[in-house]
Amino acid sequence: MQTIRLDQIGDLFLLFAQVFARECDRLNALDSQVGDGDHGFTMRRAFEAVKETAGMTFPDIGTGFDLSAEALAENAGGAIGPLLAALFAEGGLVFAGKIEIGTREIAEFFNEGLQAVQEVGGAKPGDKTMVDALTPAAHALQQAEASSLEDALTQASKAAVAGAEATREMEAAHGRARFTAAHGKGYQDAGAVSMALIVQTWLDFVQGKRPAGEVAQSEAAPFSPPAGRFINHPDTMVEQDNQGLALAYPSLVRLHPEGVLLRATPKEQGKVALVIGHGGGHTPSMGGLIGPGLLDGDVYGPLFTCASGVRIAKTIELANGGGGVVLLVSNHSGDVLNARLAVRRAKKLGIDVHPVILGDDIATAPRSDYLNRRGLGGLLFALKIGGGAAEEGKPLEEVAELMEAVNQRTATLSVAGRAPHHPVTGQLLFELPEGQIEIGAGVHGEVGVYRGEHMPADQIVDLIVEQLVEDLAEFESDKMLAFINGSGGTSRMELHILYRRLVETLEARGITLYAGVVESIFTTFEMGGFSISLCAADEEMLAYWQVPASAANFRWPYS
Repeated sequence: MQTIRLDQIGDLFLLFAQVFARECDRLNALDSQVGDGDHGFTMRRAFEAVKETAGMTFPDIGTGFDLSAEALAENAGGAIGPLLAALFAEGGLVFAGKIEIGTREIAEFFNEGLQAVQEVGGAKPGDKTMVDALTPAAHALQQAEASSLEDALTQASKAAVAGAEATREMEAAHGRARFTAAHGKGYQDAGAVSMALIVQTWLDFVQGKRPAGEVAQSEAAPFSPPAGRFINHPDTMVEQDNQGLALAYPSLVRLHPEGVLLRATPKEQGKVALVIGHGGGHTPSMGGLIGPGLLDGDVYGPLFTCASGVRIAKTIELANGGGGVVLLVSNHSGDVLNARLAVRRAKKLGIDVHPVILGDDIATAPRSDYLNRRGLGGLLFALKIGGGAAEEGKPLEEVAELMEAVNQRTATLSVAGRAPHHPVTGQLLFELPEGQIEIGAGVHGEVGVYRGEHMPADQIVDLIVEQLVEDLAEFESDKMLAFINGSGGTSRMELHILYRRLVETLEARGITLYAGVVESIFTTFEMGGFSISLCAADEEMLAYWQVPASAANFRWPYS
């Protein structure tokens, strides 16, 4: 086959869906070496959404790729969603008006797609990402532009597979892997493997492979919850979590028909709104922080996967009250990439939106590079203080600048003592030998800065506080805000024991604890552990901290 016709594009999309359904477990296993083991689920979900476009009638091939890009952006989420959407959207441009495409058009598609992916994601060859498979494939196609389509795609597929294989010895510069020991060397990048599969699927299609008969997923793979999990189905668990939250706290939060959580009673018109988008699986998370003095809108993505930029933009639109919107962005790759798409889309709608990237995990970058820190529980301080300022009527730029200043003065360090089980597979989310702790671990068990034998609670707190206070020393503050966040499986009794020692340790250093919070807000199912966050707040920040706030899982003042 030397060309692909318009009437064949639907079969190509179906074949993508079947390939990633088949490869789901393998991609999950690759991803589990550095993260939460869900890359396969994400890719399967992404191309299941593309499959829905397969039965449509397109006027040209470009329209089909445009619709597939929208499906990817809307349904994939995470870091991979906007990147895949950027790639397929280039097909909408390159294939516009065409009812047949050959080597030259497909080579142009991959080369333009490479540029789009790099522009959105910021990755370059050698960063251990999908770009390491996409780059050699695009170059191979360009060099083989005069060859038959089959020969050109054969060379591209070989190059993509080799590029994915080469990621084993690369150090990751993007994604969760960049926070791991030795930056994740020794394993293949799951995104690069997925890109190699995309190129191989193009080749298989040109060689005559067609999708097998469709079988309903519910018939092919009935779901039974793992022991001890009270869920109905993986596809509905996050949606039903949101529904239950809105039903339980109707005076504070409501669930919009488009799946967005909003304040039950909006703040006054003309005031700044605060919005965030993130992944499911960390309940109560941000949904528990919607209400007066806090968030105005929130949208969940699938399990452990950030909401798409399309859905975040819709949340911005719904929460906007005419005063502009601050978009909070926890500094994780998927959150940042989808935030970029959301801001672009919201601005096209005429909404004044200011993104604020929040990162506080001292285990992931030194103080001199604090803007590259991973986002953890310390974002509560920026949210609470920024929310108070917005409630009091401060303008958009001032609210955003205040939140950025709070983030600069915030430091967090976490401890994991027991791994949780994945709620769908029932498998451990990460490996942690019994009797050991990981200091600096991420919310999905990403490797920290210390693994060793468990210690008494007081010793752990002393060790963490020493690191946090040293990190914040330049601010010379004798007043601190503190937050102990339980990871989901740490009892309230244990959290109180930890907080007691935190107060003692700070007082011994001559630091006044201005206000403290002890809650399990940002969780990972039954993960055993906690994090301590400190904020060296100035007087303006402390004043806005005192503005009353009320949400399902947080209120201020406590009494």
